[in-house]
Amino acid sequence: MLDAVGLDDRITLIRGDASRIPLASDSVDAITIGFGIRNVLDTAAACAEMFRTLHRGGRLAILEFAIPTTPIISHGYRFYFNRVLPLIGTLVSRHNAAYGYLPASVGAFASPDEFVTILRHAGFTDIQASPLTFGIVYLYTARRP
Repeated sequence: MLDAVGLDDRITLIRGDASRIPLASDSVDAITIGFGIRNVLDTAAACAEMFRTLHRGGRLAILEFAIPTTPIISHGYRFYFNRVLPLIGTLVSRHNAAYGYLPASVGAFASPDEFVTILRHAGFTDIQASPLTFGIVYLYTARRP
């Protein structure tokens, strides 16, 4: 995949346990996660591991679902996410567990303010929590000082 765009000599994709990243300390320039941090059992431990593996000045970017806080958006979102999406998902895939899990995992995950606090406690600075799509998704960025 990376060789198709000429990056295979500069980027290495690693798969592993987020709370025990299989990399040396101070060894990577950037870490990204898309819609996955809410699935980690110990979010604080994973954030500490990301901090540990980043070079000084390294960047973190995490994209994750959230529950919108604007009342009308929140109400419509909750109705769609908890009622409509599981129904459509079950009809299309005939696998209802996955579409029940998604709303439950988003609802159980830390609020944007709570997640920023977790990142701060891990040692990150320059933390930004940017709401996207009316607060349904947040882009969290941070830096290791």
